[in-house]
Amino acid sequence: MKNKYWKLTHPILRTIQHLAFWTLSFFVFLYLFKTGAKPEKIDYVYTILFQLTLIPAVYLNIELLLPKLGNRKRILLYLFALAAVIIFFTWINYNFFDKWSAKVFPDYFFISYFTFREIILFFSVYIIITTLLKLSKSWFLVSGLQKELLEKEKQKTEVELKALKAQINPHFFFNTLNSIYSMALDKDERLPGTVLQLSDLMRYFLYVSKDNFIPLEKEMTVLDNYIALQKIRSDSSLNFEIKSSGEINGQKIAPLLLITFLENAFKHGAKGSSEKSFIFLNTIIEKNKLVFSIENNKGYVDEIKTDEYNGLGLENVKRQLELLYPGKHLLKISNEQDRFKVQLQLNL
Repeated sequence: MKNKYWKLTHPILRTIQHLAFWTLSFFVFLYLFKTGAKPEKIDYVYTILFQLTLIPAVYLNIELLLPKLGNRKRILLYLFALAAVIIFFTWINYNFFDKWSAKVFPDYFFISYFTFREIILFFSVYIIITTLLKLSKSWFLVSGLQKELLEKEKQKTEVELKALKAQINPHFFFNTLNSIYSMALDKDERLPGTVLQLSDLMRYFLYVSKDNFIPLEKEMTVLDNYIALQKIRSDSSLNFEIKSSGEINGQKIAPLLLITFLENAFKHGAKGSSEKSFIFLNTIIEKNKLVFSIENNKGYVDEIKTDEYNGLGLENVKRQLELLYPGKHLLKISNEQDRFKVQLQLNL
């Protein structure tokens, strides 16, 4: 697939552009060099010969000297080499019309219209103009390609984020539906309200969570709904504590980041048969910074593999943090013998 800057690099189009430039240059020279009201035949010949000595100097500069030496480290060497090229082709131009033209064109009498210094000045101005054109074209091409590359990277990131969210959604709903299934078997009176809460969560996952960033209060509401659902099926001995401080209004966060940590806590902590089962949740917001901490015991310690605490869900969140909060987050995970701790710091 061609990028939109291919016209700047296509060999045939590039040749056409150069021919157009030199054709325009020829008529400008002809206008400047004509000896009468209208250009004579000798003016055409003189203009062609003058331009023929200028073209090599221009291309030596833009095709050889500028690419090889046109950087900050070699700028002095570049200027010295460029000066040598200008002087050399000025000397050829000046001597051609004064000494060699009679041998090449015996039917014409030529004499240079300019002094040696004037030709140097003329060549220098032209070299500067063509150098600026070359640099402008290169800058436009490079900046355009960089912009295109950034756009492709952005699209790639968005696709990856959607894939990551798609991995979270089924996992979350399967666990929640299991809770509702248990309630249905027990003919729990709270079932209708629970289904309504699940409906709100599904709406969030299917529509709201498609955005890269959402209001923090929406994410916290999702956590509250999820906690309410899980409390219904959790053992009554579970010690669940929630603390929060700071103003959440006006703050934004990437969706589905915090829910994974909470889900992990219920999955591995609240299912335990121990009387000491607990989940401690603490949210602090201060000066556009979020500190989210969650701690839970390990239920059925002897039966649960340690690697399960670092499964797909947490790896998924880590990748989202890398994509959405590069250099703006700090994730600490502590996997101790009897408890699991997570602390996430985000610059909102």
